[in-house]
Amino acid sequence: MEKKIYVSDKAKTQLCKIFSCSKMMVWLALNFKRESDLARKIRYTALTQFGGVPSWKSEEVETTHEEVEKTMTQRYGERIKLVYDRNDGSTHVLIDGKETRVEHNLDVPSFMALQNEVEIMAMSL
Repeated sequence: MEKKIYVSDKAKTQLCKIFSCSKMMVWLALNFKRESDLARKIRYTALTQFGGVPSWKSEEVETTHEEVEKTMTQRYGERIKLVYDRNDGSTHVLIDGKETRVEHNLDVPSFMALQNEVEIMAMSL
């Protein structure tokens, strides 16, 4: 089964306006027929802002605890990692090995919100 994100026609129209692109570009992005920064942004926005429903289940999250380094690492597929450093309370998001975001001293609800956001990021790639 091919990956696809389902959204309403109204949402597709809004995505066209937001990203100043054609309906064809939105279709290509939502059907994973195009790989570009714009396509990833369209998919991420569809999932987070327009209630997009994916046609697949998200990948299992693998969690490991590195006691010597005092870190906890969550892997969302092969490309995205969320690393919590117990030494300084920082949380790092890495995509393809490059750090894209750092948060400091998150409380539990904020950390869980970040986990949800990272999962959606993984689904949009």
